[in-house]
Amino acid sequence: MATVLPPRIPRITEASLVSFVLVVFNYLGHYAFGWPLATVWIAEWIMAHTPNSQSVWMLTNLGAWAKPLAVTGGLATLGFLTWVAMTALRTREFARGRRQFLTSVTMTGATVAVAAESYWRDQRFAAKAKQPVPLFTPRVPDDGFAPGLVRRPITPVGQFYVMSKNTVDPALDPDTWRLKITVAGKTLRELSYRELLSAPHDRRFQTLRCVSNTLKSDLMGTAEWAGLPLSKLVSPSDLPEGIVEMAVIGVDGHGDSFKPEYAFTAEPMLAIGMNGSTLNRNHGYPARLLTPRYYGFKNIKWIGEIAFVREPYFGTWPKLGYTKEPVIHTCCFIDRIRREGSRLRAGGVSFAGVRGVKQVQVRVEGGTWVDAVLEPVLSPYTLTRWQAELDASASAEFLEARALDGTGQWQSEIERPLFPDGMSGPTRRRIS
Repeated sequence: MATVLPPRIPRITEASLVSFVLVVFNYLGHYAFGWPLATVWIAEWIMAHTPNSQSVWMLTNLGAWAKPLAVTGGLATLGFLTWVAMTALRTREFARGRRQFLTSVTMTGATVAVAAESYWRDQRFAAKAKQPVPLFTPRVPDDGFAPGLVRRPITPVGQFYVMSKNTVDPALDPDTWRLKITVAGKTLRELSYRELLSAPHDRRFQTLRCVSNTLKSDLMGTAEWAGLPLSKLVSPSDLPEGIVEMAVIGVDGHGDSFKPEYAFTAEPMLAIGMNGSTLNRNHGYPARLLTPRYYGFKNIKWIGEIAFVREPYFGTWPKLGYTKEPVIHTCCFIDRIRREGSRLRAGGVSFAGVRGVKQVQVRVEGGTWVDAVLEPVLSPYTLTRWQAELDASASAEFLEARALDGTGQWQSEIERPLFPDGMSGPTRRRIS
């Protein structure tokens, strides 16, 4: 009588071998037929759910390899799911010894290969992306305010923060790209990149702030943008009754929505230029949305469609439970503190979106608040630079700052988490 082996829990290496075969099949299908990559889909989910302090650290310290390494997390997750499935099926014993060793080597190679493929694909897209060309003559604001204490009024493009949900960002061909505007599922018009370039442009200074900021990180930048107000692309008369939202959808699948009446205010802009040149790939070429009252994830990049819809639309972040109205919280950031004898000199920036900043105060921790000097803003949509002087003992350890927005509300003194509408709380920096 043949011996019947009892079912057992499969080894991780066995599940890894099965998942490797599935990944190879998936990647072959991707390059042959355009199938979506499971590792990328899982990696993007992981990135969206990674605590922002960790994601900011990875992007800052790992640079171009941060996202490719996130894809290896997708591979590990796929291997775990395969193990769970095999456990449920109660698979029998695989060969041991040398096969297990070869399986381990294979999976190590697969991990390296998946990260390298993601990095290579990103570099390939970057190489074929259209390079920015001059679009307008940028204005150069005076930079004489608080020299050495405060950041420059305009953030250079190469230093402007970049965030996206993608492991590899799109690289679009302007000759074939079209901006589609639809109403209730029917195409109202399509605009080519050439048509957008030839249209009269508005220009404005605007600050963008990422919702992933911690109280210590500074994902925020100011640029001079050129583009068209959305009200020049669509009119209220184009909308039938029953339209409940305007959805703006990127070709990468990232989208978000707004109340339809917001489209016809002065705020939303379809931007095609930044600091004198056309947009680059990282900042949403060929066209992106600017919405100055909201955090960065509402400022959609690589736009493919603007859709006026009769049903509520939930974009990438609202699907994860974030608010659909992520209005920027009032914040301060201390750029630098300089000790001069018994005095401290400090400089920094404050931002409250379209509400503006009326007042900034600083103090040595627990002391008396002192008014800072504010520089006139570049536009109603930009941050406010400030500087201050105050007395401080040699033992003083921390400096605090707070801002009063245009509605008369002070910056929050209570730290609140990132989820669901952005982190807020007090501003403190160690005096060094």
